[in-house]
Formats: sequence, C-alpha cells, structure tokens
Amino acid sequence: MKQSFLRKNYRLDVAKLRRAQKCLRTKTETETIHRALDLAADEAELAKALKELLDKGRGHIADASASQS
Repeated sequence: MKQSFLRKNYRLDVAKLRRAQKCLRTKTETETIHRALDLAADEAELAKALKELLDKGRGHIADASASQS
C-alpha cells in the first residue's frame, strides 16, 4: 500500500493522547495517532468479518471445544 503523508493540524484532548500513548507504548504523538488509526481500522474490519460469520451461521454458533458425552 502506497503511503502518502499530509501535514494536518488538529485540536486534540491531551489526556486522551497521553492515555493512548501509554496503552500503545509509543514514543511520539505522531506514532500514537498512526497506531490508533490502524487499530480503529483493524477493529472495524474484524467487526465486519464477525458479522459476516454470524450471518452465515444464522446466529447458530456452537462451542466446538465443548466436551460431548
């Protein structure tokens, strides 16, 4: 994927930024924002995949690891 960078100015909640930085273990604010955006996009893709799985199973998903007698 080709990366393109654009300089932007935003007003950010510093407490949220610091909290994200601590959770993501990032060193810079820019790295924190990049990782947080990646995480949000990945989470959206995961939610979509899970919804598709549930739709295919029509909501009937059984625990395959449950012991059968």
